[in-house]
Amino acid sequence: MGYSEDAPAYRRVGDALAARIRSGELAPGARVPSERELAAGQGISRMTARAAVDLLARRGLVERKERSGVFVARPKIEQSLDTVAGFSDQLGRRGVVPGAKVLEGRTVEAGELGDAEVISRLGLSEGDRVHVVVRVRTGGGEPLVLEENYLPERLLPGLLGEDLSVSLYTLLSERYGLSTARARQELEPTLLDSGAAEMLGVRPDVPALRVTRTAWDAEGRAIEFARDLHRGDRMIFVSESSVQ
Repeated sequence: MGYSEDAPAYRRVGDALAARIRSGELAPGARVPSERELAAGQGISRMTARAAVDLLARRGLVERKERSGVFVARPKIEQSLDTVAGFSDQLGRRGVVPGAKVLEGRTVEAGELGDAEVISRLGLSEGDRVHVVVRVRTGGGEPLVLEENYLPERLLPGLLGEDLSVSLYTLLSERYGLSTARARQELEPTLLDSGAAEMLGVRPDVPALRVTRTAWDAEGRAIEFARDLHRGDRMIFVSESSVQ
């Protein structure tokens, strides 16, 4: 990408490094020149060199590792907002092996949850029973998402006796004949608390994206309500649209 000679020095240096990263000259995991090396090589101050690296970090192109230096970040894993396909299906399409670690599985009366949103989203009464499934979803063995799923027992009897380490959507389809026909997803940026960060194996200050999802089958029945925390350093959501 070209840049104007009138651009600030930090931006010119940052854009030049970004071009080397995007071209593959600096591959994922490669060490980026240190601030001292950049300053000496480009004839700029250490402060300007630091600003150039900060620019790359904001763009998600590099990551700092304490006491190790700055390295080219791995490409983020895309999740499409234009499909109701589940996490496992989307990762599989991109050649990433999905996995899941089950942290919690229980069935309770909806009223015991003390969570009015779950009752409302699933159209339950307080006496209806609901499955609660909490999992860490992985891609290539790396923790990526902390999932909190709520599913109505009346549609999914015996769910907790099934293998919950597989795709829930595949399980719902093959075991119960339920398929997601429509889903609503709400996305908002957040920061991980210490508990969620520990489960995902990252620092608490790592940015995350909270995805709140309700899914319905072809008959309009709510079959899932979920609150997911996606690592912002590894996941990116993509949507494509066209002018009608």
